[in-house]
Amino acid sequence: MQPSELVMNPKQVFLSVLVFGVAGLLLFMYLQVCIEEQHPGRVEKRREQRATSGWGPVNYLQSIPRIKPQVPHAQ
Repeated sequence: MQPSELVMNPKQVFLSVLVFGVAGLLLFMYLQVCIEEQHPGRVEKRREQRATSGWGPVNYLQSIPRIKPQVPHAQ
């Protein structure tokens, strides 16, 4: 067997990464559903705590007024 036969070409690498990525995502979603079915009340409690804690969503795109340094003008 030649060393060049052991190396995967870019198309095979892309397809294998894509397949394993999709499989991993599906496994993660399946396990998340299984865990939520075993513990049904926890997610709702966390959502209620966030809603009543006073910490709201932050809009990072909104401009906030900045403090401008006051430089004395020399005359």
